Amino acid sequence: MPTYIRQAVADVEDLKNKIDQLKGRSAALENALRTIQAAISDEPHPLLREGENGAGSGGSTAESPSSSHANGSPGDIPALSADEEDVLDAFGTLTLGLRGETRFFGQTSRSEYLIHAPERLSANEVPLPRLSAALVDEANKELDVPLVDCDIAMEMMKMLPPLSQACQLGETFLEFGKFLWYPLPRKYIFDDIISVIYHSPKDESCNVATLHLMSLLWIIYALATLYDPNTPPYAVEAQEYYLLSRVALRFAPPAHDTTLTAIQTMIYMTQYLEMSDCEPAHTGSHKAWMQIGQAVKLGHSIGLHVSSSRWRLCEDASLHRNQVFWQLFTQDTWLSFGFGRPPSINLDFVDCEIPKEPDTVSASSEQDKREAGFHVWTWQYTKLLYSIMTTAFGAKQPGYAKVMELDRKVRDFPVPSSLRVQCGAVEEPAPTTALNEQRLLATLLKETTLLNLHRPYFSQALNDMPEDPLRHKYGPSVMAIYRSAWRIFASTRCAYKAVANISSRMGIIWSHALSGSIVMCLLVTRAPSSNLARCSLNELDKLCELFEEAAGQCQIASNNLEVIRKLRKQAHDAINKAQPADESARIHSELDRLGGKTHLICSTEPRREVGCAAKRRTPPASEPAVQPEMIHPTIMQDMRAFDGGVPWDAFNGDDGAGGAVAAGAGSLTHFNLDFPSTAFPNPQQAEFPLFPDFDFASPAGTVNTPSSGSGGPGSVGANGVGAGSGNGGGMGAPPLAHVSPDPWTHPMQAALDPPSGVPVLDASWQAFVEQLGF
Repeated sequence: MPTYIRQAVADVEDLKNKIDQLKGRSAALENALRTIQAAISDEPHPLLREGENGAGSGGSTAESPSSSHANGSPGDIPALSADEEDVLDAFGTLTLGLRGETRFFGQTSRSEYLIHAPERLSANEVPLPRLSAALVDEANKELDVPLVDCDIAMEMMKMLPPLSQACQLGETFLEFGKFLWYPLPRKYIFDDIISVIYHSPKDESCNVATLHLMSLLWIIYALATLYDPNTPPYAVEAQEYYLLSRVALRFAPPAHDTTLTAIQTMIYMTQYLEMSDCEPAHTGSHKAWMQIGQAVKLGHSIGLHVSSSRWRLCEDASLHRNQVFWQLFTQDTWLSFGFGRPPSINLDFVDCEIPKEPDTVSASSEQDKREAGFHVWTWQYTKLLYSIMTTAFGAKQPGYAKVMELDRKVRDFPVPSSLRVQCGAVEEPAPTTALNEQRLLATLLKETTLLNLHRPYFSQALNDMPEDPLRHKYGPSVMAIYRSAWRIFASTRCAYKAVANISSRMGIIWSHALSGSIVMCLLVTRAPSSNLARCSLNELDKLCELFEEAAGQCQIASNNLEVIRKLRKQAHDAINKAQPADESARIHSELDRLGGKTHLICSTEPRREVGCAAKRRTPPASEPAVQPEMIHPTIMQDMRAFDGGVPWDAFNGDDGAGGAVAAGAGSLTHFNLDFPSTAFPNPQQAEFPLFPDFDFASPAGTVNTPSSGSGGPGSVGANGVGAGSGNGGGMGAPPLAHVSPDPWTHPMQAALDPPSGVPVLDASWQAFVEQLGF
């Protein structure tokens, strides 16, 4: 790096440090002035009024609710307080290469992406023995470039597997489609695709429809081979089928002739790229994100986002369009969330209905009840995730009150009874592999959302009050993140124990476990004396053992095994106080980056990382305390258990399902993987057949469910305590700013109105960037 650039970078860092010092000094002076003014007058001091010349630190930067969205649109977001602006210094990582190449990983970016962010994207050099170099070259060209080479076409047709193998691959695709991708109807695969391709005359295989069907068939083969238990993980045959799918599509470029089949194929291509991505630089996932954007544009070009009823299409055609659109929307939203980048679809322009196809039948003692199946539930939840992304992870960050509202929406989002984890209860008949994986993924989707939602406040609580972060005003976020990380670990262990050969190929599971490990490491290294530290270290040890066990057959676990080992070592060093002061400071900085702090990586020799806007400031004394009604009862219960060492059944009654146990604060603290069935006061209304009344736009995300005030064996009482525990309720808990050392006067004892008995499953967190030296 030239000398003048190094000097400029150093000057920038010095200026930022001086700015932070001046801001801290300004905040202290404002607090002092505010205290003096309060002693002599009820009116605020003129210098502290918002929007005036010489206003306080929040006056010139924080936009008031009335000035923002003056028209009162539904998307109004409360303005940030002065300290929240500092908390939300979490805009991710920007990498700058020597030749100007740049990549951005936003604050919700997956952990492994941030860890390996400095590594360059590269072409896949895997040997493909059955394909010619010419075909591979053509397959790697852009999909909008037409292909007319007859030799390539003949080679492609010769690669078709025997009909018996084709049928076997079709069955595998259908089986794993129950939880990994949206499966096409069996009749469509065998009668309309395989039969047409294998029995059509050669002169009929050159039309657009047939070529797109052929491309779809190749990608079906690719996905099926990727997860076929009879083939090794990341089998080279899967990559060959993927390239053949691209070749077939190039014979009829979808940019020129757009069909629903072509868009469906491109969705499956993006899923294949992400699921088969096992290299450290994650080139495949990056390509998937790029390609899903192209598929979205093609979807818009044929009006997929518009209700088919406007053109009075037949019922089957409308259903097919709706299914493809919501597959497209779900894939785009989650890929964007995984990279911390804006989604390509704007729901303000969408009026395409989610298909109301109840594909799961839940039997009860009274009658058969139909409820939403896994894929429909996933589409519905992704719609909620989209609203959270646009509210919490946009350029304008919301205040903490809004974050707690979003937290409640996630926790109260209804989960069909068939998708609820049964907490160890014996089921007759035993759940299938597909059902177990559906439950696992439903858990992970919620947990990863909550991890990302609470991350900035979690970090701030650890910085401000490391001796006891649960008593910080953002203590609920600390508990929420620990709870989500624990449940991710528990779910991962259960999934690997049940079906190791399948779970080892599902990179998303190990990605979320890696994110959770960062949470646990932060809790230990930043707050080694807190109640959560020892149990966090224990969970980190168990996760490291799981990664070591899985590394032999899981490439994602193998790639990140040293990362997990390093995190565990840092955690043990922190507990044993074996770190020098300078080393401890460096680790804190590294974990900040991996936790999403704004960061710049310049590719140089040696590599240079620049922290951006690393703000540390004491919150203004006058900031309003967290209101008890903001906090979900499940967080309250968990915090009280850790804080006071109170048995779980004192809060939630007997869960009746053998809930899992985690050591915490010298007692056995139980974290359920899901609500037990007894949590529903009125089972008749608790099935949520098709999410008919869930309001995604309302501030609280209301659901038409029965009131929980009726009590019952496992119901949550009006104070967030088990109705049968004998603890009386009562409103008027002290604010978080005035915490008593007595655990029974902890603010989490506050009486709350619980949600309406809906099941609870949290979800994901943000990533982890690079200064750990990986």
